[in-house]
Amino acid sequence: FFLSSSFVFVYCLVRESSGFLVVTPSKYRSRIVTARKADINERASKLDESFEIATTVAAGAVMDCISRGKTLIRIDFDTSNGDATYTKLKNSLEFTRYVAANLATRMLAQDTNSQLCLFFPDAGAAALAAQQWKLGTPEAMLGANVNLKSFPRDKPSKEDSNFLVICPRASEASAVEILIDDVARTQQKPTVLINPELVDMGTTGYGFAGRRLKQRLLDELTQAYLLKTLPWGALALTYPNLYSVYQEDANAPDGYKLLTTRPTLPNGEELEEIYAEYNKNDDDGDGLFNNLATGFSKFADGFSKL
Repeated sequence: FFLSSSFVFVYCLVRESSGFLVVTPSKYRSRIVTARKADINERASKLDESFEIATTVAAGAVMDCISRGKTLIRIDFDTSNGDATYTKLKNSLEFTRYVAANLATRMLAQDTNSQLCLFFPDAGAAALAAQQWKLGTPEAMLGANVNLKSFPRDKPSKEDSNFLVICPRASEASAVEILIDDVARTQQKPTVLINPELVDMGTTGYGFAGRRLKQRLLDELTQAYLLKTLPWGALALTYPNLYSVYQEDANAPDGYKLLTTRPTLPNGEELEEIYAEYNKNDDDGDGLFNNLATGFSKFADGFSKL
C-alpha cells in the first residue's frame, strides 16, 4: 500500500488458479458485494408457492430440527395479513391438520410405536378439531397414531412420543411450561408450538412477567418454519436457513424478489425500514404500495384453504 497525507491507497494481491491478480480498491469492493449477494441467496429461505407445499416444508423442517437434537421447536404461519375476521386458532386448524398428518407419517416410518399428541388451548377447541377432522370414523383425516388433548384437564401419557401445542395463549402459559418441563426438558420428547401467543402484548406486553417467560421459554425455542404475509411481500424462514424478506415484483420470474436476509427475526419497524431502504428511489410511493398489495394478493390466494 502507498500512504500519502490525504489518502491511503490499498492494493490486494489475490491468488487465482492461473496465478496472481492485482485488485484495486474498487474491484475489491465489487467482489465483496458479489460475495455478499451470493451468500444471501445461498442461505435464503424459499417462499413456498402453495398451502400444500408450505405444510410439507414445515413438517420437513421440524424433522430436521429433531434430527439435530432439538426438542423445543416453534412454527409460525400467518397469511391473514392483518385480517381479524378469524381468530388465530381458526386460521391455524387446517394448517395444523396438514402438518400433523405429514409429521405422523414421517415419525411412524422411523418408529412404528410413535405417537403424536396434539394439545389444544381448551376442550372446546379439541372437540371442534376432532369433529372437523372426522376422528374416530372411517373417514378420519389423521392416522391412528395421532391423539388430541387439551389444557388444563388432560395430561400427557407415557405412550405419547411427540407433541404439537396448538396456538397456546397467555392464559395457557403456565400449563405449557409444565408440559415442556415434563416432556421436552426431562424426557427429551420433541415438542412443537404452532403459532404461540404466550405473551399478551395488548394487555401486559413485555413487562417483568413477559420478560421472564421470554427468558425461560421463548428464547429456547428453535424456529423451524415461519411464513408471514405482509402488505407488500412476505417474511419466511425454513430451518436452518435465514429469515428472508421478500417483496412482490411483477417482473420477477416467481412474482416476488428477495430483498435481504437476517439471522434473527426482524420486528415490524425493522421490516418497514427494509422496505423503505429498497424502495427509496421510488417517486410514487402510494401507487407502488397499492400495486404491491394487489399483486401480492395473488400469492395469498394460494393459501385460501385457511
